[in-house]
Amino acid sequence: MLITSTQNPQIKRMRSLYTRKGRERTGLIPVEGVRFVMEALAAAEKGVTSVDAIFCEDGCEHSLDEELSKALGRFQNQIMRCSTSVFKTLSDTGTPQGIVAAVTRPSQEVSLLSGQGQASYLIVDRVQDPGNLGTMIRTAAAAGAQGIFCLSGTVDPYNSKTLRATMGSVFRIPIVTGVDSRELVTDLQSHGCRLIAADIDAEHYHFEIPYTGPNAIIIGNEGQGIGRDLLDAADTRVKIPLAQGVESLNAAVACGILLFEVVRYHHRSRAAF
Repeated sequence: MLITSTQNPQIKRMRSLYTRKGRERTGLIPVEGVRFVMEALAAAEKGVTSVDAIFCEDGCEHSLDEELSKALGRFQNQIMRCSTSVFKTLSDTGTPQGIVAAVTRPSQEVSLLSGQGQASYLIVDRVQDPGNLGTMIRTAAAAGAQGIFCLSGTVDPYNSKTLRATMGSVFRIPIVTGVDSRELVTDLQSHGCRLIAADIDAEHYHFEIPYTGPNAIIIGNEGQGIGRDLLDAADTRVKIPLAQGVESLNAAVACGILLFEVVRYHHRSRAAF
């Protein structure tokens, strides 16, 4: 059946997912575009999430990627076809690709690993820019981090702008939201995890310290940095060397440098043996 009315209940529910209230009420998040839907379908097959509904623009089948078309065959019961005019109301991008989906929000549980393992985590303290947070999620997943903790006051990782910036990595790493910093510090330190804060006023450069054992990298708000209580609780503070006259780095760039310094350190440690 072809959906031709924007008043269709399924259409209205899908549109609501572009609001925080709609996402919280339904437990669903919006996924748009060929690559992102592919990531969602792959995650569903692994049990990371589940597919609630897939909306395809009428006639888009001929332009879909062959691999995506094959994957959609396993989710026939969730697929709904929409007229072009209706589909435009479901898209949040300037150049729609003819497919969007509603999927359940991935698990928000992060398993903390104790001991001398090489686990790494990311703590995000009140970062406000959706693009920054999305890039940080994508970077943390690429660096093999075990989880991300978004402290209270951080932008919603499931809004459409953040989701697009993750490029599907939101399904590759667990994310915990609305975290209380004091409880998190206590929990991480009880598991032997060292807290490493990015601080422009730190004494040591990021490449001057060891990253043995589990580590949690802390990245703060774009303008204010890391909150004082959390900064004081950190086991180590590090800074990234900057050219004279440059005051700071973009939060997502700093996040990438520090997370991959942990990766480099662990690779070098293994090579030494």
